[in-house]
Amino acid sequence: ACLTSICHSSLLLPGLLAMLLSQKYVPSAKLQDSPQWYQEAMHALLGFCTGYMIYDSFMGYVVEAWQPGVGPVLSGDDWMFLGHHILTTLYMTSSRWVKAGHISAMALMYNGEFSAPIMNVHFVLEKAMEQDCYKGATWLPTLFTYNEQVFSLLYIICRVFVSPFVIGHVTYDLLIRGRKNVPLWLSICWMPMCWGVQFGSIPWIYTCIDTLKNGPLMNGGVGAHGEL
Repeated sequence: ACLTSICHSSLLLPGLLAMLLSQKYVPSAKLQDSPQWYQEAMHALLGFCTGYMIYDSFMGYVVEAWQPGVGPVLSGDDWMFLGHHILTTLYMTSSRWVKAGHISAMALMYNGEFSAPIMNVHFVLEKAMEQDCYKGATWLPTLFTYNEQVFSLLYIICRVFVSPFVIGHVTYDLLIRGRKNVPLWLSICWMPMCWGVQFGSIPWIYTCIDTLKNGPLMNGGVGAHGEL
């Protein structure tokens, strides 16, 4: 699942960046005002991401959470991630349906997925340390520690310093300037999706802050904690 996620985000991010830079940044823009190649690329990217969300929801919260005789057993965090996947899918699908607001979806996706590759490397390293075949790999805990530090720093930058401004501008554009392009009722429905993800990330932000405070980047660097 982690390798699939790394593949998904690594393919998605360059495409989203190219799309966002190729047209004027107006979150509520109509799709029909863009070139044909852009329209096709937008559908391809959002469709690709939608397919991944469906796959990840099924694999992560049905197959991996399945208990014989009981069914899928989900934790609080599982329900939060499943809700994120459902809301993201609804956002992307509805923007394609009304043929407007796709730029807002892509901007939110880009910021949200930016830390995904290194986050999933973190999960892979964490799982590797639990395997008997890596018990003697003295370099693995150090690599895990520094990957965790880099992820925490990147996540804080994305979620604390970038995301609120992106979501704030998207909110203003959709509710004030973009009423002619995106139906007001749909923009209002999108708002809890935008801000829900932001507020839902607060526990992760605090965890990342604690990780940085207690890690080598804030306490002496490589020389004090070993070398890769």
